Amino acid sequence: MRTEQRILRAIVLFCLLASCLGAATAVVTAANLLEHEQLWPYRVTLTEAWHPSGGAAVLAAGTVGVLIRVETGGVARIDFSSDGKYEIPIEKTDLVEGANRIQRGEIEKRAPNFFYAIGTHLVDSAADSLTSLRPETLYDRRTYLCVFADPRGKEFAELVTALRPLKAHVETIFFPQGEQPDAATRDQLRAADWKVPFVYGFLSEPYTRTLVHDGTSLPAVMLVSNEGRLLFGETWQATTSQRLQAALDAGSKGR
Repeated sequence: MRTEQRILRAIVLFCLLASCLGAATAVVTAANLLEHEQLWPYRVTLTEAWHPSGGAAVLAAGTVGVLIRVETGGVARIDFSSDGKYEIPIEKTDLVEGANRIQRGEIEKRAPNFFYAIGTHLVDSAADSLTSLRPETLYDRRTYLCVFADPRGKEFAELVTALRPLKAHVETIFFPQGEQPDAATRDQLRAADWKVPFVYGFLSEPYTRTLVHDGTSLPAVMLVSNEGRLLFGETWQATTSQRLQAALDAGSKGR
């Protein structure tokens, strides 16, 4: 009986190991990219020429951009800097190839994409002076709540009141809208008792254009994974906090 138990235990362990190895070596495809966000490359290259709608110039094959996120419908949102930001069909890029190369260890991935893009560009509003946030403070976060609002706007006080309780449950990052000194933004956050990290003012507008879909009215909130996958996003309104909380709860159950 003991021998049989040992054999059974060995079989169970072997099956578990095989399952883990199989998951680790599963081929990444355009269909399952959303399930393998930890393998998303930071930069992607067009493998075919792309002609954006609206009369913009054609992007040639070989054009390199920064992956913002993979979205549903087989497209990826990519930032091509001065050439624009577009939702590109995945098959017109080397995104899938890059993900598989990361999995095989041929490409080094230094950090989760969203953290890598933003971690060194934040101000610590909890500090006693105007100080950059230490990136390692955020490294282990799995989700981020991005808030795009004008701290001088009429909706700001209402928004802060609704979001302040979430600070203990999700890392919040503020993207200040409108031009003003960083010291003023810091003072406004501290006066509102909402000492969350915020993006340097000169970078906030470019980041906002990159992350938020064109045509979205502000203020707005987005819940993203540490790789940049969009978990929730909408223009701020009175009922937004309820839907945001539901998205946070769903994310907690999925861990």
